[in-house]
Amino acid sequence: MEDGIIADASKGFTPDYAVSPGVVLDERLTAHGLSRAEFARRRGCTGKSIGDIVAGIAPVLPETAPRFEEALGVDARIWLGIESDYRLRPARAAEAAAAEAVG
Repeated sequence: MEDGIIADASKGFTPDYAVSPGVVLDERLTAHGLSRAEFARRRGCTGKSIGDIVAGIAPVLPETAPRFEEALGVDARIWLGIESDYRLRPARAAEAAAAEAVG
């Protein structure tokens, strides 16, 4: 205990926002000097699919995460974790809103 604060590890840290994996993808592409089209070509997918991920429309799937890992050096588990957090955030917000409306 420090300054009267006790950390409860079971509760963990829950931020009030979630970052789209597309934002991270776009940042990594810029850092690597790759356009979306070039990245798509190198990964064997369409430019549209990369654009949809960047826009937050399409998810990063278990099949695509290892390709992103190989090309950009970000572990596939991290890609999937970012995706999961991004999709889970609005579901939890809706659940909280529904509970508040009832109670």
